[in-house]
Amino acid sequence: MSNSYASSPDITNIRRNIPLDHGKIRIFIVGHKDFSIDSMARMVAASNDNYRVSCIEPGDACMAKLVATEPDVLMIQDKALEEPLEHFIHGFLRKYPDIRILIFGKDMDDEYLYRIIRAGVHGYLNERMNGNHIERALTAIVSGQNWIERHIAERFINTQLELDEILEAQFYEKIRRLCDNLTRRETEVLCEVIKGLAIKQIAEEVHLSHQGVKMHLAKLFRKFKVTNRNQLILATFDEISPVEDISVLLRIGLQRKLYASK
Repeated sequence: MSNSYASSPDITNIRRNIPLDHGKIRIFIVGHKDFSIDSMARMVAASNDNYRVSCIEPGDACMAKLVATEPDVLMIQDKALEEPLEHFIHGFLRKYPDIRILIFGKDMDDEYLYRIIRAGVHGYLNERMNGNHIERALTAIVSGQNWIERHIAERFINTQLELDEILEAQFYEKIRRLCDNLTRRETEVLCEVIKGLAIKQIAEEVHLSHQGVKMHLAKLFRKFKVTNRNQLILATFDEISPVEDISVLLRIGLQRKLYASK
């Protein structure tokens, strides 16, 4: 496995200003003693005077102590992760969105590493456990970056490019189907509605009378089962989005954000 690591920007979880406890960054380590967790804790503490380290084995008391510690960084041994690990990590990050997660272990293969990063983990230490390497990884993690090997990062890039191509193809196929159900005039009017133009402006753009625009709008309203232009725009996005009911999901997401900020 390549030892080249990429300290890359974390685009999914923008870094907050880490609250310090008397100048200390709080690091919570979860791992089995057969992995020499005490040794790991000593290396982390020795790597930087600004780290305050707590450690515990997985178990019933683990979550209570973690909550009480309010850590900035959570270091978890790979064998302490519950399966399905995606569900475990997603659930944890939903509850504690500001925490930074670093997985450590031995013999973690590329597929496993890809899974944990895709699930939302911010980095990992795979076998290389010396103090210098730990310090470099933690420095990247607490500053809002990811700590992953370059070939894993490249896999994400390649996968994203493939996904973008698939989504683009689906997007244009849905537009084609949409247009097949509309007349040329209805399509022209819909294009201008999406721009946010008023009826007078639409009439000028498509060379129709005001009454002609209203007639085609009425037909569009019936076809999309809506009653106004705002609803028509949302219904159009729902029709062409690769994600079902995108407008509903957007509203739910906004409401959750508002609720979380209270």
